[in-house]
Order: sequence, then structure tokens, then C-alpha cells
Amino acid sequence: MSTQQNPAGAEKVADIVDEHGHGHSIAAWAGVGVCLVGFLILSLAIVFPSMTWGIIGGVVILASLPVAGGLAKAGYGVKGADGKPVGASRPHH
Repeated sequence: MSTQQNPAGAEKVADIVDEHGHGHSIAAWAGVGVCLVGFLILSLAIVFPSMTWGIIGGVVILASLPVAGGLAKAGYGVKGADGKPVGASRPHH
């Protein structure tokens, strides 16, 4: 990675994001989406007291882990199925 630095000597935030692939994968977005649906269900179970919906919300939240992991292993993560980084990133100068 080319470390482009600003005058203060710190790396640019965009460079750090590109290096770590932060949020640049379908697997990450799908996992977060499923988790948010689970939190919505769980929140409604708290507002309208229901143990059944609370359990369902918790199960959906936990299901976000295998969803994201499965998609990542299928090649939709930050690294493809071949283990090489994928996704669009800005060219480094």
C-alpha cells in the first residue's frame, strides 16, 4: 500500500478504508442487513412484550453470521473464492 500522507503526517481515512476493505463487500452488507432485521424484530418484541418474537429476533441476529460467512466463502466477501482481494478501489499514486 502506498501511504499517502497529509501535511500533518497521518494517513488519509480513505486509504485506511481501502486497505481493510471496510464495507466493500456484498457479504458484509447482507450480514448487516439480516442483523438489522433481527434487531427490528427484537425491538418490537420488547415494545410489545413477546418472548416468542424475542427469541425469533435473537435467532435472526445469530443467522446473520452464517449468512455473511457463507457469502464470503462463496466469493462475495473482501476476498474472492480464490483468496485474492476483490472490489473496486482507487488507484494509489
